[in-house]
Amino acid sequence: MRKFYQFLMLMGAITLFSCGSSGSDDPEPEPTPSVNLILRSQTISEGAEVDAQSTTVLTLNYNNTVKVTGKGITLNGTAVTAKSNATTAMSVDIPLTLEEGTKYTLKVEKGAIVSTTDPNSSAPELTLNFTTKEGAKPLNNDATALTKKLGWGWNLGNHFDTSSGEDGKPNQSGYWDNATPTQTLFTNLKKAGVSTVRICVTWGNYQTAAPWTIDANYMAEVKQSVDWAEAAGLNVILNMHHDEYWQDIKQAAGNNLTNDAIKARIEATWKQIAEAFKDKGEFLFFESFNEVQDGSWGWGDNLKDGGKQYKTLNEWNQLVVNTIRATGGKNATRWIGVPAYASSPKFALESSFVLPTDAANRIMVSVHFYDPDAFTLSPEKENYGKSEWGHTAAAGKYADGSNEDHVVETFQKLQEKFIANNIPVYIGEYGCVMHTTDRSNLFRNYYLEYVCRAAHTYNLPVCVWDNNSVGGGNEHHGYFNHNDGTYLNGLESLVQTMIKAATIDDADYTLESVYNKAPK
Repeated sequence: MRKFYQFLMLMGAITLFSCGSSGSDDPEPEPTPSVNLILRSQTISEGAEVDAQSTTVLTLNYNNTVKVTGKGITLNGTAVTAKSNATTAMSVDIPLTLEEGTKYTLKVEKGAIVSTTDPNSSAPELTLNFTTKEGAKPLNNDATALTKKLGWGWNLGNHFDTSSGEDGKPNQSGYWDNATPTQTLFTNLKKAGVSTVRICVTWGNYQTAAPWTIDANYMAEVKQSVDWAEAAGLNVILNMHHDEYWQDIKQAAGNNLTNDAIKARIEATWKQIAEAFKDKGEFLFFESFNEVQDGSWGWGDNLKDGGKQYKTLNEWNQLVVNTIRATGGKNATRWIGVPAYASSPKFALESSFVLPTDAANRIMVSVHFYDPDAFTLSPEKENYGKSEWGHTAAAGKYADGSNEDHVVETFQKLQEKFIANNIPVYIGEYGCVMHTTDRSNLFRNYYLEYVCRAAHTYNLPVCVWDNNSVGGGNEHHGYFNHNDGTYLNGLESLVQTMIKAATIDDADYTLESVYNKAPK
């Protein structure tokens, strides 16, 4: 019996063991995710080339609310700490610190980003390859030396450039800026840190007929301001400004007789200007024209006339250079600035713009920069104006395609085409009107600092537009009182920020550092 009971106990143990181990080789079934996460979009696409300084974050947008787990995201093998935008957000921000001219691989492993409602629902794996653009390379040539000489400049705007649009008839209400410049004006500009004054002049209102003699009193008045600027230690850019009313480039491009008559007047006028200032030193620069165009600012007949207007302006620029050089004296080697069509960087970068030949090899390219004009010039224009600018601007309040990347791209291309080849480029006008709300003016201040720092980065001296206007709104560009050089609109701090941005050599003060201070 004892053996029988031992047999029964052994069989029971075997039975219990068999029952307890049944199915032990089968894996536990994984929970079925309740959410199917899908990556819907990303702010950097596969194979993209981005700007290292302005690209500081990659945003991944999903089809449902997500959160990060704190691991599994790397950039070139180094862990990156990402964050979801909010507890109910459908996107994740991955901060980026990038270097110029570098290849990057960003990896997001499965489980790094999960659903907020079901942690078993993981975002799909992601491998993203992209590169950063080469940055501005240090240059050391005549062009960059001239950049440092010109520094941060200022326009005596809406004074001598006032125009009635008629020969021999000065504007009857006086100069548009309602000011009388003095030596004190130029002295205070110099004290403030200004290096260059651009004196814009309309000559045709003070001429009557061939041989197009300029009124002697008017010439003396212009010369007086040049002398005051010289005494203050400032550079001067002297130009031909609102004479476009008689420089009808559309008609000249289509009629040789019209063109010949305009060229004769251009030559006669510039010969007088050059003769009047031929003994002035190298502080004085000449600028052939201001913003020559057919009235449509680059969107008119110039786009459909087979390049005739561009060729005509090239011809006029060459004529001015030849006329100035022929007067001799200091004019034989004086720097001369010439604009492309409408003084636009766009047209300066096109092959249709041909620099004048010059034995002295002292030709500069003049461009203006007010992009985007919906923000800088006409913020209050109905159904057009914009109140904000840049990567932090609110949706609908900024102009598409004309923010930080546009500034960098434009200035970099100007450097690559001209400055790197020892041809100076200067921004004869830039600016942004005073806006009418505190928030909009925060974006205005940011825009002006960013443009100035970008100009410094790419070796472009700048001259801010100033028309002596107090207050805010369209056409309000006042910084300094045109009588005595005192600050207008409480803008001393902004002016000093622009001067610093445009001139200081500081490795820690970069476009990225300005970018990161954008209004929130």
